[in-house]
Amino acid sequence: RNKGIIMTFAELNLSPAILKAIQACGYTSPTPVQEQSIPLALEGHDLIGTAQTGTGKTAAFLLPMIDKCYRDRNQKVLIIAPTRELAQQIDQEFKKFSKNMGLYSAICVGGTPIFRQISDLKRSPNFVIGTPGRLKDLKNRNNIKFAYFQNIVLDEIDRMLDMGFVDEIKLILAELPEKRQSLFFSATMPPRIETLVQQFLHNPITVKTTTGETAANVD
Repeated sequence: RNKGIIMTFAELNLSPAILKAIQACGYTSPTPVQEQSIPLALEGHDLIGTAQTGTGKTAAFLLPMIDKCYRDRNQKVLIIAPTRELAQQIDQEFKKFSKNMGLYSAICVGGTPIFRQISDLKRSPNFVIGTPGRLKDLKNRNNIKFAYFQNIVLDEIDRMLDMGFVDEIKLILAELPEKRQSLFFSATMPPRIETLVQQFLHNPITVKTTTGETAANVD
């Protein structure tokens, strides 16, 4: 695509229901990370996205995953984030983009009552959004089975590794089904992430967007 030509969301082959939700949110054109990631994710590729905060990466993984679940209600998506606050932000974005589509989420994070989360999981939501520690707790209690998720998103994986969650992440990834789609997003790509990528992703495509955009995009 030539510079200066602005792509619209309608060109990304998303479902009409999602396009309606995007329009209702007031968005018209995808950001660079969305423009590059969404078509590849819709085609079923594993992705490694290198993008800073504020570049629209949440929609870059949510939109194709919502589209996938909308077309096939048997699909389940596990999204792992480093902090409760980020997980809650992702869940808020999910609710905006999936409005009136009959898709539901459960948010599983620390610092909030676990029994409410167990109740939400019993409803078999299409999306589970959580932090590594709480997801591990729920797994140990037999309240979640990672083998049921055909799709995995790791958001800000570099932060999760810096926070010491590498064992929890490896445990979760090892229990996912062999046939799955994996989307990893990170601001940086240190060797520890490369190791995870080689272990758990299948022929991933790397998407890189311009760095240094964070300050301009974050209030």
